[in-house]
Amino acid sequence: MNIAIDIDDTLTESFDYFLPYVAEYFDVDEEILRKQNISYSNLPKEWKKDEIGFCRAYYDRIVPGTPFKQDAAWGVKRLRELGHRIVIITARTDALYTDPYQTTEQELANGGICYDKLICTFDKAKACVEEEISVLIDDSLTHCDAASEKGISTLLFSSKANQYEETEHIRVSNWEEVIEKIMSRNIK
Repeated sequence: MNIAIDIDDTLTESFDYFLPYVAEYFDVDEEILRKQNISYSNLPKEWKKDEIGFCRAYYDRIVPGTPFKQDAAWGVKRLRELGHRIVIITARTDALYTDPYQTTEQELANGGICYDKLICTFDKAKACVEEEISVLIDDSLTHCDAASEKGISTLLFSSKANQYEETEHIRVSNWEEVIEKIMSRNIK
C-alpha cells in the first residue's frame, strides 16, 4: 500500500517547539499563547497576514531541529517493514523556505525517518492522487478532508491544534495506533 505521511505534528512535536518563535516574532508572551493554545499552525486571523514573514524569518533555521515524536521513526520503519511505500507529503514550498527540500531532508535525517519519496506542496490531495496513495496520515483536518473527497482513506493524527475539532476521520494519537489501524485495515 502507498501511504502518505505529513511531518509537522504528525511525525514531529512542532506546535510546542515553534511556540517560543511565534511569541518572539509577534511580540507576545509565551504564557498567553499557551493559555490560548496558539502556535504556528493556528495563528489568529489578524496575524495571518504576516504568516509568510514569520516562516521566512525562522523556518530555514529552526525546522531541522524540530523534535520528533518518540515513536515516529519506529512507526515509519515498521510500515516500511510491512511492505508499504512511504511518501512524505508536506505543505512546504519556496514561498516559506529558501529550499524546502533541503531543509526537510535534513530534518527527516535528523529524526531517523526512512521514506521512499518526499513531496513539498500545498495541494496534498492532488499529490496523493498522483502517487496513488491509499492512506493519508496528517494532523490537518483541511488536508484530510481534501484527500477524503478524492476517495483516499485518512488517519487524523491528534494534535494541540485539532484536539477540540469534531471530525468523522479516524483519530490516532501515536504511531503504535497508526500501525494497529493499518494492520487491521481499520481505516475509512
